[in-house]
Amino acid sequence: MPQVDIDPKIGESLRAAPETPLGLWPLWTALHDVPTLAIRGAHSDILSAETFARMKREKPNLEQLTVSNRGHVPLLDEPECVAAIDSFLLKLNFSPLTRLKN
Repeated sequence: MPQVDIDPKIGESLRAAPETPLGLWPLWTALHDVPTLAIRGAHSDILSAETFARMKREKPNLEQLTVSNRGHVPLLDEPECVAAIDSFLLKLNFSPLTRLKN
């Protein structure tokens, strides 16, 4: 017979967290010079379109992709994701195929 095997107190830390979330924008700002690709599912209920737009405003060099018909998070095997990731890595002079051969 199946049995539930979870920690019954797993939600306590979330319920005990302060109502006001910690401000993470200073951490995002710290990534200003780090090449970054952000991929968002168009139907994400975690990363809103507004937050995604603010990410770009705060970090103008951010490369972004919104994947249609996906929630949070896209599978990353979608053709547009594969193309964006490949392009991003090439700009960094990083070839996944080269890395796999070594």
